[in-house]
Parts: sequence; structure tokens; C-alpha cells
Amino acid sequence: MDSSPLFAYSAQKSIYHENIELYQPTNEFVDIVQSILNKNWIIKARGFWAHCRPENVNYLEHGWKIHVSSTHENAEETLTIVAKTLSDADVAFKFCADRRMLAMSLDKAWSRFQIGKFIAIYPTSVDEFKKIIHKLDLATSHLAGPYIITDRAYNASQVVYYRYGVHLGIPRIDPTGRSVSGFFLSDGTWYTDVRGPSFRLPPGIHDPFAKQTVESPDSQTTTPPRAVVLSDRYLVEGAIKFNATGGIYRGIDRHSNREIIIREVRGKLGHLESEHPEDPAFILKREARILEKLSPTGLVPEYIDLFKEWDHWFLVVEKLDAISLWGHSMEFYFSHEHQSSNFGLEKILTTIKAIANGIQTIHSNMIVLRDLTKNNVLFTRNENQIKFIDLEFAYELDLGGEWVRGWTPGYASTEQTSSQKPTIQDDCYAFGVLILDMITFCAAGLELGRENIFNKLKLVLSDLGLPAKLYDLVAGLTNLDASRRWDMKRTLRYLEEIEVSSGKAKMFPSREDLLIVDPPSGDLIRRVEDITAGIHQFLDSAVDLSRHDRLWPATPEIFTTNPVSLEHGAVGVAFFQLRSRGYVSPQVLDWIEGRESKALCPPGLFSGSCGVALLCLEAGRADSAEKLMRKISRDRLLLNNPGFYYGIAGWGMTNLHFWLTTGNDEYLAVATEVGQWLANAAKRSDEGACWETDDKTYLGLAEGQSGVALFLTYLSAATGIESFLDLASKALYFEMQYASHAAGRVLWKLHTKSHENSSNLPHTKFGSAGVGSACIRQYALSGDARFRDIALNCAHTVRTRMSNKIWQDEGDAGFGEFMLDMELFLEEPRFRDIAFFQAEAIAAHAIDLQKGIAFGGPDHFRICSDYSYGSSGIGIFFDRLINGKPRFLMLDTLLLKRPVA
Repeated sequence: MDSSPLFAYSAQKSIYHENIELYQPTNEFVDIVQSILNKNWIIKARGFWAHCRPENVNYLEHGWKIHVSSTHENAEETLTIVAKTLSDADVAFKFCADRRMLAMSLDKAWSRFQIGKFIAIYPTSVDEFKKIIHKLDLATSHLAGPYIITDRAYNASQVVYYRYGVHLGIPRIDPTGRSVSGFFLSDGTWYTDVRGPSFRLPPGIHDPFAKQTVESPDSQTTTPPRAVVLSDRYLVEGAIKFNATGGIYRGIDRHSNREIIIREVRGKLGHLESEHPEDPAFILKREARILEKLSPTGLVPEYIDLFKEWDHWFLVVEKLDAISLWGHSMEFYFSHEHQSSNFGLEKILTTIKAIANGIQTIHSNMIVLRDLTKNNVLFTRNENQIKFIDLEFAYELDLGGEWVRGWTPGYASTEQTSSQKPTIQDDCYAFGVLILDMITFCAAGLELGRENIFNKLKLVLSDLGLPAKLYDLVAGLTNLDASRRWDMKRTLRYLEEIEVSSGKAKMFPSREDLLIVDPPSGDLIRRVEDITAGIHQFLDSAVDLSRHDRLWPATPEIFTTNPVSLEHGAVGVAFFQLRSRGYVSPQVLDWIEGRESKALCPPGLFSGSCGVALLCLEAGRADSAEKLMRKISRDRLLLNNPGFYYGIAGWGMTNLHFWLTTGNDEYLAVATEVGQWLANAAKRSDEGACWETDDKTYLGLAEGQSGVALFLTYLSAATGIESFLDLASKALYFEMQYASHAAGRVLWKLHTKSHENSSNLPHTKFGSAGVGSACIRQYALSGDARFRDIALNCAHTVRTRMSNKIWQDEGDAGFGEFMLDMELFLEEPRFRDIAFFQAEAIAAHAIDLQKGIAFGGPDHFRICSDYSYGSSGIGIFFDRLINGKPRFLMLDTLLLKRPVA
């Protein structure tokens, strides 16, 4: 289901992400419905929903629909009442297929715009809608359930809600391939059915239950919202973040004038309601009690208040001026360009000791934290004091009672993941993972490949000049045998044995030392070759031609987009096979062509049909390729995005590929038309030239100005039209205006309006490696040394392998590709040595399977095969590294024919 959060695709016990639609539900809910509905009803229970409809029902494309919410406890009663009411009226409906799916729909990680929707009902007329909702209200008046924020409650009901929106809907996608829910209004305009935090009506649709009002002439005037004051005391100033079960807000305590943080938990949701049926706020009350107990230690935010207002609970604590350990740990490595290993080590040891002492104090108060992660450990900005936050999982050893069955991936001991009674050893294990995560940023991968993550730890310690004793510390704390696991006393004693020397060895090479690198050993070269062969073996064993939703295991996005894209789907894998061993099986090509014709595919190079067409061309299916190109040329969705990955620049690149391969000048003519369209659409200013996508001006290779510049550079080389090269130069100049600089490195944010605290990115898709790849090619064609220097600065930025990301779009494989570009255009072989240096970091993550070798995808949480975030993209880099092949998708023969100034 497209509306489900990505975590739903990891819910099944597998080393792969799996389609939630393939989930086989248990029968407890279906049996209830089957006992009520007569034989004329069709019931299909598979995946998240169980669908129920009379044989001859005619669904509307859009109209009024009813949602019924429930708690865990009253779900069966609610479903029984609703099924009886709808059975008599012959109205179609669906419901969460079993208790596991219901629990997922009430989880705080679920979409807050979908949470609480246990049953969805689809009346076929306004009259039917009115009758059914009234009957449901009467029949469920004694029940209570979660509030549904996208809807309006009917007649003050606590379970019956309604909204106007899609029923069948009209299939539609955006340039990335994601589904766009909506329909056409009576005047022919498209209406996107956005689920938001309030009730929303399309133009021309009126709520049949709303009182008639007469609009005053100034009714459209925007008036300031009223201040929100909770408990007649706490002024809410703004939201920090939301999840499905509530939010976190900043505010002012009007009694003391102190800044505060308010945590909201919506009533009747998730484990707050299910863990202790007699007290729905049991867990929040326990957290408040623990905070109050620990407040005198100074290790937690000071507890202020706990209260209920309307149906929601609110926990109030002091506001801290602090940063998370995630941000704090960046200072270990990137305080300044020339920092020494000892400077970093001293900070690391000081931090570890502070956390260990804090944990020891908390344990002495008979509290186990049970969720000790980098985001839940803070350091105050002024005093550098440690604070532990988010004590939702915390447990009182002296009082006992129920405990939360939950954990953060990678951080939990075997005892915690198996829901055993909490002990101090749980925190010891999590502390070991926390130290590992401070150094490698790879904690989530422990569940899939523990040995790999420890290999990465050894590698990073060696790279940074940090002592091997840190490895022993992590190993001791994370011992799988709880009886042998180190405690805080032993940890603190051991920390005193780690000395900080007076040496001045640098933690990372400086810009001047960029090319000081050892050549690859024979063992490393053979390892890269073996991994490449192992990836092929795995892909051959894992392909499943019987499935329609995917050919190979991939990132969850394959289930929310299409199964053939270059980015997440079969095309990226097939390109690896084609480039590396020279062929793709006809059955795979048939599958890809068949799914492209049946699935909703956007035209984009990375997201859809352009990638399929290019694969068909290079695999020898010219007729299929040219037929696809004719189809793509009529797709107006291209004009919605100027970018390289999903938009018209990628279409232009595809045409250049076809021109070079076929010699047909018609393709060059189309590419030239694309260049002219971009020239006409460009926004020019003193900052350079840029193109907007959906009111945002993106930065980088995928959707930003570097990707457009890359295409224009190649187009200028192909046509000899200098104005395209000039426009490419202006686009890259625009990118430079938005570069961020930190510790001698140059990075980019996602787009020009990104928040100042948002991440600075070094990657290929967005960030330094992608910008550098475009700049070095601009230099190759123009000879403008400014772009060479920018590329060198980008190369320095991604020289380190201090990253938890290893893939093409993000991390080491993309960094390595860029280094090979630098070798090619600057004729400097030491860049190839750096590419091998990156490959060694990737190799540490290689997972040996019964049949072949594979890599984890995002967060190293599940095995993925795709190009952008999986094994195939890594394989393409390794194949290029070993065999000296051209970079995938690039057209560098056009540039190498031109002299470099």
C-alpha cells in the first residue's frame, strides 16, 4: 500500500525488505466478518487490508468515505458492529487484516495521517453515506477509539469519522514514480487528495452535515491563530516534531517564565493503551515518575508536570540548550581541518567516561534506560553536561511491573529483543553499541551483519589513528553472553588504561596531503574481484521471475514506485550484469519490458522508462528501445522536472546515448531541443543560472543544477554550441553560491531553502561527489581552472571513508567513482589508489551468503540489490575499478576527443 511508511516493508522476518501486500494475515478478524456477511460478498484478505465488497458493487472514483477507529481491546466488537451494519446495506469496506496490522496502524512510526483508520467504508452516493454514517454512530455510541486527524467526527462520535476523497481514484504518478492520489473535479482540473492534519474539502464540495453559513466579504482574510495554552499554564510556541501518536512542542511555563518542552501523546493509541489496559497512560506516568526521581541527579531534563487535556496526555520538562550525541560526536572528527588523532581521542574518551558515569548513577537509582541511542543522549552547550532523554522504554527495577516490548534497531541485546525482563546488562550492551556508533555510525547494521560492523570498526580505528583498545571495549560491552558482559565499573577502570599520547598525527589527510595514499595490495585487488564475482552469484540465485513486484531484493521504494527503475528496480541490476559480464538473460529482459508496459512508469532516466530504453538499446534490443523512446517523447511529465535523475535533463542524456550508439541524428536533434528548452526555462541572476522543481531549487547531481550542467556540458561537446557550455558554467556557479564549508571541506544542502541546521551532504545524489563529478567534466571541456579547483576541493571532502554509507547514491561507491573520474581527467593515477581505499571500506560490509555475496541497503538493515543503494551499484563501481571501464551513464568519449586546456 503506497500510503504505508517504509518500515512496514521491514515488518516480516526476512533478510530482505518484503512487500507488505504479500503478508498472509491470521484469521481472527476475517472469521468475524465471514460469519456475518452472506455468500454474495467477496472477501480478500492479503497484505495490510482485508477487502469486503458485494458482488455487484460499483465503486466511485471519489466521494464521501467513512473511517471507524478502534483500540486493541474493542477491535473485535467494533468490527462486528460495522460488518453487521454494512452487510444489511450492501456497502463495501476494508479493515486492518489482523491484530498485527492493527497494531502497526497504531504504532508511533505509522503515518500520523493514517493512524487510527481501522475500517474504511465506501458509500456509493451521498444519501447512502448519510444513512450509513448515522446508523454506525448509533451502533457504536458506547465505543471509543483514536481521533483521526484527517477527518471530521460525526455527531461528536469517538469512533466514526468522515472525509471526502479518493475511492477508486485515477492512477497517477510523479516524476520519481511515486503514486499521486487524486481525481478530476467537475471542471476538469486535477485535485490532489492530500491527507493533512485537518479536515479538507475539494473546491465545490460541501459538507452535508455542516451548518449553512453566509460568508462575510472579508471571510477569506487571514487572521492570526489564537495562542494555545494548556492546563491554563503552558503557552505552546511551536512544534518541534510530530509522530503518529503525538508531538513535541516548545513553550513557556507562564508560572515561572521558563522555557519548556511539552510531549504530547494522543489518547487510545499504541502501547500507551495496550500495555496496561486498566491505565491507558501507564507508560507516560511511569516516565514522569522516573524523570521526577532522576531530576535531582541533573542527568535528565527537570520534570515539571504531567496532565491530561481533552483526550491527550502531556508531559512537561525543562527545555535544554543541548545537542545530541550525534552532533556532539561530529566534533570528535571535524572540529577543524588539521586536528590530530589525539585531539579526537581525548574528546571520545571524555565523552565515553561522562556517559558511563551517568549510566552508573542512573543504575544506582534502580532505573534501566533501555533506549540508549545517539539521539537520546544530549550534551548541554554551555556546561557540556550529559542529559538522557526519551525515557519511554525505561524500567524501574525496584517497582517491577510491565515493560515496553520495543527497541531501537542495533542497540538492543538479545534479551531485550526477546522481551525478557529488563536488567542492567541491557544498558551495558546498548552502551557498547553507542560507542561503536560514535565511531562508525553503523549501529543499525548489527542485526543483519554483526561481524561486518565489527570489521568496519577495526578499519575506522586504524584510519583515524585511534587505539585498538576501543575495539576491545566495544566487544566487552556487547558480549552476547550477558553473564560475561562488561559492567560500568569495569568499563571505567578500562578507560583509565587508555592513554592519550602527545603525538600530532592528523586524524584525516589535509587538502595538501590529498594524494598521499598507499597503492592497493594484491590481497585487496583480489578481494574486490572476488566480491564482484560473489555479487553475480547472489543475483543469479536470488532472481525470481515469478514475481510481479520485483525481480531482486531491493530497497522498500521498489514497492512504492515501480519494479523496473534504474534507481531501485531491475534495470540497475541488469545493467551491472550487462556491463560486468557482457550479457543479460533474455528472460530478465522480457520481464523488464513486460513490467514497464504494465506498471505505472514515469519517463525519468533513474525512475522509469528512459532507463529501460537505454538498457534495451545496450542489450541489443534496438527495436524495443526505439519504440520506448517514441512513447517517452509524448510524456508531458518530463516537463515537470528539469533534473538529471527524474526530468528533462535525463531525457536529453538518454537521447545523446542513443545518438552515439545508433548514429541517428534525430536523437541529437531531440537532445538539442531539450537544451534549448532548458535555456529558455532557466532563471538567470548574479548568482548564475538555475531551474526550480515544485517551488524548490535543488542542489547537486540528481535534481539540482549540477545534473543539468552535466547534460549541457555533454550537449555542447556533441553539438559545438558554446552557449550550452556557458549555461552549464552558470549553473555550476550557482551551486557554488550555496556551498557550505566545514573543517576545510565543501558540502551542499538539499536545496536553497534548506534549514540552516539541516545536513551538509558529501554524496553523489546530493552533495560534493555529484557536484565534483559535474565540475571536473566542465573543466575537461572548457579548460576553466576554477572548476578543476572545485573538483579537487570536492575530492578532498570525500577522501575520507568516515561514512556509514557505502552505495552509489550515498557514500563510498559514489566517492570511488568520482576518484576514478579525477584519475581520468587529471591523468593522476593516485586517484585510483584512493578509489581502492574506498573499496576497502565497502568490502568490510560484504555479507557472505550460502550463494554469493551481498550488501545491506540503507542503514545496513536489509540486503538490497539495486543500483542506488545496493549490491549492483557497488558491483558497477568494483567492475570499473578493476577493469578500467568508463563511468556508467557518462558520455566521456565526447569530452576526451576535445583537448584539455
